[in-house]
Amino acid sequence: MKRIKSPSPQSNNRLRRNVLLILVGLLLAPGALAAGADQTQYLSSPDAVPKGLSTSDWAGIRAAYQAHRHEAVLVKGVYRARNPEQQWRTEFDGLGFMTEPDAGGWRWGLELKSYGFPGHKHAVESKASPEAQGNRVTYVRDAVLSEWFVNDSRGLEHGFTLKEAPAGADEPGAELDFDFAVRGSLRPEVASGGRALRFLDEQGGSVVTYSELKVWDAEGKELPAHFVVQPAGVRLRVASDGARYPITIDPLAQQAYLKASNTEADDLFGYSVAISGETVVVGAFSEDSNATGVDGNQSDNSAVNSGAAYVFVRDGTTWSQQAYLKASNTEADDYFGFAVAISGETVVVGALYENSNATGIDGNQSDNSAGFSGAAYVFVRDSTTWSQQAYLKASNTDADDQFGFAVAISGETVVVGAYGEDSNATGVDGNQSDN
Repeated sequence: MKRIKSPSPQSNNRLRRNVLLILVGLLLAPGALAAGADQTQYLSSPDAVPKGLSTSDWAGIRAAYQAHRHEAVLVKGVYRARNPEQQWRTEFDGLGFMTEPDAGGWRWGLELKSYGFPGHKHAVESKASPEAQGNRVTYVRDAVLSEWFVNDSRGLEHGFTLKEAPAGADEPGAELDFDFAVRGSLRPEVASGGRALRFLDEQGGSVVTYSELKVWDAEGKELPAHFVVQPAGVRLRVASDGARYPITIDPLAQQAYLKASNTEADDLFGYSVAISGETVVVGAFSEDSNATGVDGNQSDNSAVNSGAAYVFVRDGTTWSQQAYLKASNTEADDYFGFAVAISGETVVVGALYENSNATGIDGNQSDNSAGFSGAAYVFVRDSTTWSQQAYLKASNTDADDQFGFAVAISGETVVVGAYGEDSNATGVDGNQSDN
C-alpha cells in the first residue's frame, strides 16, 4: 500500500492562505458568497458582515485581502508591488525605488545618497538586500540606519529608523540631513512651507505628492523637519537637538495632495468629500467669498462662512481642479459645503444654515425669514462645464430644520436630510404640519 505523506506545516499554511484569498475574493466581489448548495448570501457592501462570521473575523479577512493586494512579490530577483488605489506599481532594487503608473507616461523614485550631520555625512554607496514581508519592504543600510516602505491604500509610505545618534549630533544647532537623488522624469518642487514635495511633469502638472512628513524621537516628541530642493536632488533636514534615539522619519508618497484654489485660514476645506469615478468633490463650509454659481470671483471674502465646494478630476494619474462651486444665493453663515455627494455627472451640495422660506424646487431664494431652514443645490457637468441645475428646499420649510445637513445621490435620485425638522408624522408622506 502506498503511504500518503502528511502535508508539512508550510504546505498547510499555503493552503489556508489560498483558501482564505479565494473566500475573500468571493466576499468582496459584487454579488454573492455561496453559503451552501442552495443558499446564497448577498452583501450590501464590503462593510456588511456575512452570516456565520463575527465582526472581528470579517475585519481580519478583509485586512488579509488588502495586504495581499498590496504585497511585494519577488520577480526576477527584484521586489515589485502594485498599488490598485494609486494605479501604479513600484520596484525596489536595493538602491532606492522606482514608481511607474499603470498607463505609463512617467517614472519617479528616490535614492538615498547620504545621511548625517554636516561635516560627518555617511555616504550610502552599497546596494542593500531588500527584505519583504507582505506589503512592507526593508533595506538595512548599516548598523544604525534602516530604510523601509509600506505599500497600502494610502500610497507608498517611505520611512527611516535611525537607531542611534550619528557622529556630530552633539554639536549645538546641528541639523540631521538625508540627501536623495531623484530618479525618473519628474521635477521636485517644495510645497506646504517645506513640509511636502510635489513632483511635476514636463507640463508643470503635479503628478506625485511626497507629504505628511512626520519625525519623532524615542519619547514620541515631534521634531521639526522640512524639505529643500537642490541641484543634485532633494534634502530632508531634521532639527534634532535634544532628541532621544531612535528617531523615526515617515513621509508618504501619494498620487495627489488637494488644496483649494483660494486656500485661506479656517476655511475647513475637506470637511466633506465624495468621489465618483475620476471625479472628487470637496466641501469647505467656512470658506468666505461672496461669489455665486460656478467659477466666480474668489477674492472678495465679505460673505463669512458662506461655504464652497471644489471639483477635482483625474486624467491618467494627474489631478486638477475643474470647478469652484458656490450657491446661487450666497450669504454669510449658510455653510454651503457642509455635506457633498456625487454620482457620475451630478453633484449635490448641502447648506444647512441657508435661510430662505422657499419650498420645493427652484423657489424664491430672496426671502430669508426661515433662519437655518437649510437648502441643497444640484450641479451637473456637460463635458467639462458645470452649472447649477436645481435649488432644493423641503416641502415643509421651517426655521432651524437644517435641511441639507446630509445629502446623498444615486443615479437620478437625491436624498436630503433635515435633522432639525419637527413634525410628529410617521412613515411616508405623513402630516407635515404638526410640529
